[in-house]
Amino acid sequence: MTHNLKRMPAGAGMSPRFSHEDLFNFSRDCLLKMGVPLPDAELVADHLVLANLRGVDSHGVIRLPYYVEGLEKGYLNARCNVRVLRQGPTWALIDCGMGLGIVGAVKVSEIALEKSLNAGVAVAGAVCLGHVGMLAYYTLRVAEKGLISLALANGVAEMPPWGGVGRVFGTNPISIGVPRSGSAPILVDMATSAIAKFKVHLAASQGQQLPEGVALDSEGRPTRDPVEALKGYLLPFGGYKGYSLALFVEVMASALIGAPSSVEVRNHPSQQGGFFITVINPEVFGDKKQFLSRIEALVSNVKSVRPAEGVEEIMLPGEPEERSMKERLKKGIPIDPNTLQRLRELGERLSVSFPEPLG
Repeated sequence: MTHNLKRMPAGAGMSPRFSHEDLFNFSRDCLLKMGVPLPDAELVADHLVLANLRGVDSHGVIRLPYYVEGLEKGYLNARCNVRVLRQGPTWALIDCGMGLGIVGAVKVSEIALEKSLNAGVAVAGAVCLGHVGMLAYYTLRVAEKGLISLALANGVAEMPPWGGVGRVFGTNPISIGVPRSGSAPILVDMATSAIAKFKVHLAASQGQQLPEGVALDSEGRPTRDPVEALKGYLLPFGGYKGYSLALFVEVMASALIGAPSSVEVRNHPSQQGGFFITVINPEVFGDKKQFLSRIEALVSNVKSVRPAEGVEEIMLPGEPEERSMKERLKKGIPIDPNTLQRLRELGERLSVSFPEPLG
């Protein structure tokens, strides 16, 4: 399976919509065919479909064929055998046995969460695991338990250091989750590159141009052509600021815990370097109700700011994704033609029926 998507004419094809339940069942059943245990298959399917529901299509079911290919090629193991390499009251280092990264990252996040409930603050790192997907999946789960978290991961090298031409860093995402009282958590989830790699794939498949300043071609020249960008390099967001954060992620998710550096990660979408998460119990600093009250006061301050010209509303990080989920739960998840074709081909190959679109 090639990573480079064929260029499609702009506006080619429509994007039919599918129910999230049908996409969940399809994803689960494909993974079951690959020998993934039922609880793990359901966890990965839930992750992929939630990404689509939240509008993060670059980390949704588009990833399923790559995960299957990773299993077929032996890059991943169907069972995620978690092994604690070393640990203390506030920290743990976990080997995930090259299982599906989503399964491993959930287990590692749960370990950090449990330790933080006892110790107040805990960190955990994971090595030997596949692609962990949308980092907000983990920080959301922690925030729903009333705790704060910071998750980091490094991946296949795609990005040069600021001012250079050469792959050193992955898109090295960062996610932060903050609980709220009676409302959806505040969720930051961003690549340290100016654009996520699979968003470039989506742009190529849909015949769209990239924004200015997000990529270079193979000769190191700025480009808006996603096909040329796939041959070249992604740029850090915010210039040297994004580069600095990408370097920090590389330190924490690779050098600190002994996971592969981005230049050492196998160049396949099923692969990851390392995963690192910090979980903070707000009660370590005082009364939790007072903390949540202060968060609401902060949100009120943010929301009360007058929108700038051309802006309808000030939104919190994660709020656009929450609105996307409400809309897609009602209307279905759109799947672009290129992804749709590949999912149908996967279903045929594994003898798993692909669902019909919504009417």
